[in-house]
Amino acid sequence: MKRPHRLLRLALIITLSFTALLAVGGLILSRYARNKFDDALNAQGISIGSLRINLFNRSVMVEEFSWSKSSDSLSHQSHESKIETIFAGGINIFALLKSERLELSNLTLSNGSLSYNTAMSIKTDATHSSAGIIKGISIDNVKLEKIHFTILNDTLQEYSGDLNLSIGNIVLDDLKNGNVAQSYRMGSFEATLTGLMINARESMYRLNVARIHASSQEKNLVVDSITLLPKLSKYAFSRKIGRQLDRFVLRIPKIDVSGFAFEEIKDSLWVAKLVNIHRANLHIYRDKRLPFIKEHNMPLPIAMIRELPFGVAVDSIKIIESKITYEEFPEQGFETGQIVFEKLNASVDHISNRNDYPNYTQATIRAKARVMGNGLIDAQFSLPYSKSQIYNAKGTISNLAMHRLNPILESLAFISVESGKLNQLSFNFDYDDFTSNGSILINYENLKLIGLTKEKDSDKNKFKTWVMNMFLKKDKDRSVSREKRTGKIYYERDRRRALFNVWVKSLMSGLKSSVLDSPSEKGKDETKKDKKEKKQQDDRGEGKESPKRKA
Repeated sequence: MKRPHRLLRLALIITLSFTALLAVGGLILSRYARNKFDDALNAQGISIGSLRINLFNRSVMVEEFSWSKSSDSLSHQSHESKIETIFAGGINIFALLKSERLELSNLTLSNGSLSYNTAMSIKTDATHSSAGIIKGISIDNVKLEKIHFTILNDTLQEYSGDLNLSIGNIVLDDLKNGNVAQSYRMGSFEATLTGLMINARESMYRLNVARIHASSQEKNLVVDSITLLPKLSKYAFSRKIGRQLDRFVLRIPKIDVSGFAFEEIKDSLWVAKLVNIHRANLHIYRDKRLPFIKEHNMPLPIAMIRELPFGVAVDSIKIIESKITYEEFPEQGFETGQIVFEKLNASVDHISNRNDYPNYTQATIRAKARVMGNGLIDAQFSLPYSKSQIYNAKGTISNLAMHRLNPILESLAFISVESGKLNQLSFNFDYDDFTSNGSILINYENLKLIGLTKEKDSDKNKFKTWVMNMFLKKDKDRSVSREKRTGKIYYERDRRRALFNVWVKSLMSGLKSSVLDSPSEKGKDETKKDKKEKKQQDDRGEGKESPKRKA
């Protein structure tokens, strides 16, 4: 009976002794590690406040970690990192010693800042590279908590933000390929980036984003409060560029993306089911007093998407309750004119530069908006995938009080609308890289135009008013024949200009054909009418004229 008790007591003594040995060993190893590595760390610009090694749970805790590398003693260029706490737990010592792989249960970096200067490169010494010690990495969970990052270009802060990130099951089999995204494998990730600021030195714009949240498990991406602002005023912006170029001011309260295939990003593929853009407000300004200089052609939309360096496949993009304002300073005018599209709701379906939608031959844009807070535009645009297919635009503009267009007509065309209502304008035209062809059908009433002098303080131009109204019918409603209300759309595209220019100029050609009848066109119409009446007379046997009439 005494032997079992002796064995139990011996086992207890051995266990306690081993525990004490581990505790003392951990303390000795911690001090040994600290003394051994301090000099080496300082040589690399690294310092730590404390280092704790726990052999029981195979963990390492580093506190007050900092690293700094400067180009020289006189320069302000440097890379810096400060992390309050770095914790590595569940270290697989066996894998590290036998397979030269770093395997961890978790790695957490908390409360810190990272600063990188693009004007200064990091030179890697191959003899001290971790790739010579560690061949691969496998970590069950990586967390970055409250990490502020800054990217500078010399002394200019170009990028900054605050990051919280969690990545599960990240694996890198070959550390030599650590710069290649395709070399990594990961199970899932969730990230939140707040206070993002982008202020690149060479850019004419500054971008601010309040918050970006992404989750691979939920397959969504949410971007809150986007603001894109020019760095210069309208006048200074245009004069610095020295040529015609659109200046943008953009504010978007929210963009949410669902069905986002995050795993495809490493293969340069951007795949999503639905992108919602909420209440965007876009202001576009162009100064046409400057020369139009562009040596390259602007491709049509699908051709432009084909040129992207990455793959795109989005089932649907929706623009919700948004606003677009286009403002222009005319070449020979004295002040800007503008047109506003409000309450814009639009969708773009099946956008892709790959063969992702075999059952569809084209993408489609559908849009509805209020024009100048009054009329309604309802349009549809086809974007064919095939290079040989023709683009198409069709739709209607209805219930527009035409004097609402005066803010753009008076400044750009020196024309003022005294009265008139556009009941409906229907358009349908095809176009390609070179021309557009189609027709327009108009229905308006009580239209009165006033010509203005081309002076800073414009006044009525009586002769111009008389000329315009001479060739302009006051009413072209349903009481006027369909033929008289139909105009021909024909426009030879300036391939240097964007798609919106094609749409506007095509509609303008149709309006000119339908509304402003030139004398020659009137003569043609009368000739057609005479021929029609003569044919009807011939059909009735009344076509032969008397000798007296011939005389």
